[in-house]
Amino acid sequence: MSSFLYRVGRFAARRRWTVIVLWIAVVVGASTLAGVLGNHLQSSFTVPGTQAQSALDALEQRFPQISGASAKVVVAAPSGEQISTSENLIVTACEDIAALDDVVAVTCPYAMAASGATAASDGAASQVSASGEMAFISVQLSVASTDIPDTLVASVTQATEPMADAGLTVAVSGLAASSSSGVDWTELAGMGVAYIVLAITFGSLIAAGIPLVTAALGVGLAASAITIVAALVPVSSTAPVLATMLGLAVGIDYALLITSRHRDNLRQGMDPAESVAVAIATAGTAVVFAGMTVMIALVGLGVAGIPFLTVMGLGAAGAVLTALLVAVTLLPAILSLLGRRLIPRGRMARRGSEPARTARWVRIVTRQPLLTAIGVTALLAVVAIPASGLRLTLPDAGYDPPGTEARVAYDLLDEGFGPGFNGPLLVTADISRTLQIEQALDALQDAFSGVPGITAVSQAFPNEALDMAVVTITPDSSPSSEQTAQLVQTLRDRAATFEAANGFTYEVTGQTALAIDISDRLGAAMLPFAIVVVGLSLVLLTIMFRSIAVPITATFGYLLTVGAGLGIATVVFEWGWGASLLGVGKVGPVISFMPILVMAVLFGLAMDYHVFLVSRMRERFVDAGDARAAVLDGFSASARVITAAALIMFSVFFSFVPGGNAIIQPIALALAVGVLIDAFVVRMTLIPALMALLGARAWWLPRWLEKALPDADIEGEAVRRMLDQREWREADSETRGQGIHAHEATFGDSAPLTVDVPSSGVLLVHGPEAAAVCAGLSGRIPDVAGDLAIGGRLIPFEREPLSRVSILVPALPTPTDASTLVEHVRRVVRLDGRSGDHRERARRAIEIWGDLSAGPGVLDEFDVPMSVLDEHQRWTLDAAAALASAAEVTVLDMRRRPDQPGMLDRILRAASPSTTIVIALTETAVEPAVSLASPGRPVRVIRADPAADVPRSQHATDEVVV
Repeated sequence: MSSFLYRVGRFAARRRWTVIVLWIAVVVGASTLAGVLGNHLQSSFTVPGTQAQSALDALEQRFPQISGASAKVVVAAPSGEQISTSENLIVTACEDIAALDDVVAVTCPYAMAASGATAASDGAASQVSASGEMAFISVQLSVASTDIPDTLVASVTQATEPMADAGLTVAVSGLAASSSSGVDWTELAGMGVAYIVLAITFGSLIAAGIPLVTAALGVGLAASAITIVAALVPVSSTAPVLATMLGLAVGIDYALLITSRHRDNLRQGMDPAESVAVAIATAGTAVVFAGMTVMIALVGLGVAGIPFLTVMGLGAAGAVLTALLVAVTLLPAILSLLGRRLIPRGRMARRGSEPARTARWVRIVTRQPLLTAIGVTALLAVVAIPASGLRLTLPDAGYDPPGTEARVAYDLLDEGFGPGFNGPLLVTADISRTLQIEQALDALQDAFSGVPGITAVSQAFPNEALDMAVVTITPDSSPSSEQTAQLVQTLRDRAATFEAANGFTYEVTGQTALAIDISDRLGAAMLPFAIVVVGLSLVLLTIMFRSIAVPITATFGYLLTVGAGLGIATVVFEWGWGASLLGVGKVGPVISFMPILVMAVLFGLAMDYHVFLVSRMRERFVDAGDARAAVLDGFSASARVITAAALIMFSVFFSFVPGGNAIIQPIALALAVGVLIDAFVVRMTLIPALMALLGARAWWLPRWLEKALPDADIEGEAVRRMLDQREWREADSETRGQGIHAHEATFGDSAPLTVDVPSSGVLLVHGPEAAAVCAGLSGRIPDVAGDLAIGGRLIPFEREPLSRVSILVPALPTPTDASTLVEHVRRVVRLDGRSGDHRERARRAIEIWGDLSAGPGVLDEFDVPMSVLDEHQRWTLDAAAALASAAEVTVLDMRRRPDQPGMLDRILRAASPSTTIVIALTETAVEPAVSLASPGRPVRVIRADPAADVPRSQHATDEVVV
């Protein structure tokens, strides 16, 4: 991973203008397309598979007249006056509204004449409050709530203006969608705080602006993408807000980490372009894996099986992915463009280590690690206790910002008609199997009379086909109350008894019942979600840190974090503590998907800090092997960046709380508080204590698992090794620019080898690991450690270019196939990119083959199948083809060949003078082979032993120089 990111960062740094222009074009293009398509976000929620949703779907098909949206026009008289004095105004408004397009029916509180599709009526006295100070007009539409045209809203407003002009309070609910996707101005304050924190961290106004610019571009692209997708599939209006909130936070954090590492590199005197590539390879690797954990958690929301929540998770994951792409491509281009202007100046340049207070803190928390761990765990467990009482619901107009028209209407209905009036239950019944329609309607209506918790039951009425009946029930409790949820369950439990008595059954639906079903579905999904997401992330963390304890401690800390975050959210939004101070729009149950969403996002963010912190500890442990020193040094190296990242993320999340909409507020507060708790209490207090308590055991991994897991290289060890190798090569570039040069290099399980073979020289290899050495020197295996340069190429980093200019002939020859000898030679001979000479090279290969075979068995005819050749003939044929190719490096394993010294003599005479040759020999053939070697070629001899057979302090070196 780090090597790949190094190449990406180096490309972006070198082609900075191309990358910048391309990104700007993509962002502008996506924004333009989103503007053309328009806003198609939806504020409604559907949950397939629930009783409420299936009943709503059936209602839409069989009773379309009432399947559309419904609205209420609430009219209140001035204090102390009766609404009946404005009867004429109200009746006129009823008739004007009934005449509008898309209006199916209007139920007026007073007698009205026929208008539009609405017949004349005597009025519904139940729509006048008991005090007589308030009334409402009920409007049934033919369109869904998501399809209400702006013209209809304007027409209803125009029809109600005379009542407002007369001094009545008029408010309409159910027409305009709730404003849940807007971005409040307080987000600018959050960005301002982030800029201040960055400026203090970097000590540079220019450097502080870079993360904000890249994060804003990433969020702009993600928001445009969500808008584009919303034109094709249903997308919740909350999705862009969540994506913006999360995209800003992680985008700034990721840019902060990479920019901080880049400035550290510049401080050490590294070239700006190289510094950018190294920063992307090291800090960028940690960023990629941290982002992957966030995306796993967000995509895991699909486990709940709720479409709108899945889309929200995918949208937020897309924002994180965009932030990652920006961080590893656009950011290095911008950093490269600024060049040396980002070199720290003054105090920042002189800062060689973290402040003493950081070191003091980590020493304090690790002095008595067990006591620290117990104390932190107990504290967070207590804070998490209120979370057990968190209530869930789906938002209705009562969650709109105070003062909005829908919220005013909601509050008026609650005041004048009771809390249950804002959340009526709709009961649908399939009466297609009965011919006694009147009796069925009476039975359906009477079934709910006298049931505790019900205030009113409407008259049951059928559809035109007389195969479905509907009745409306008004509870005496609010839509989000536990009493209403219990009432829904009670009514559903009675359905079986009702069916046995009447021959048909009913279903309870409506938005209130749907909200209850969604809450139940989400509650049931939390455990599977936790198992899937945490399980996958544990695997990812095990790969990252190559440890069992580190992922477990990370998950333990996360559980404490999410519990504490939800506990504080409960205290504020359920208990109301500090609600007015924070500008909370609604004290009461929070949106149903809040806990599972907070779990997903906090898991990813917690793993961010864990990666940033523990990767530095691992780096120190790998370098020195001292577990306690690794905790202290790793903490000190990362504490400043984690502190800045946490403060930035807190400011971004918290900016969505004051004055924000009631759906996002609890989510934002839980995330903001959770970030602070996770960064400062868990990651910077509990985790150092646990790591110090575990010592070297924190890095233990079973040997079988270590071999099975891929090496993630999260701290760019491969890149640091490449840079070290580059310095080693440049220290003697004239010599190490050609030939084979190894310093304590290992190939697979071989012991370290040190050897220098000049260009056109010969290396003779013997010993148990000779085959692995041959494969490594020809660029055929990646498992090469130590310093190794072949033809100036650093191995294993430039292994692929080496494999293109090298040939390996293994001990066992090429298996036979249906090709002829000449076809085989022409296929395997190396052309080196030159056209037109393959026939000559094939002819030369056959000549060399004759010299190498040198005895009975050489064929006079070459147009024969390869199958007639024995093993020795096939091997010498492959060797001849290799020699005829005149490759830069030719590696021949001839340990199975007879007369190896004589074969070596013939090989050296046939080989091109510019070719460096590696020969694997048996033990007994080495000395005779050396004596027969041509004095015109420098010869080195080396023994390849298994690492287990040789003490680590010893390594094989040159034995013979001819």
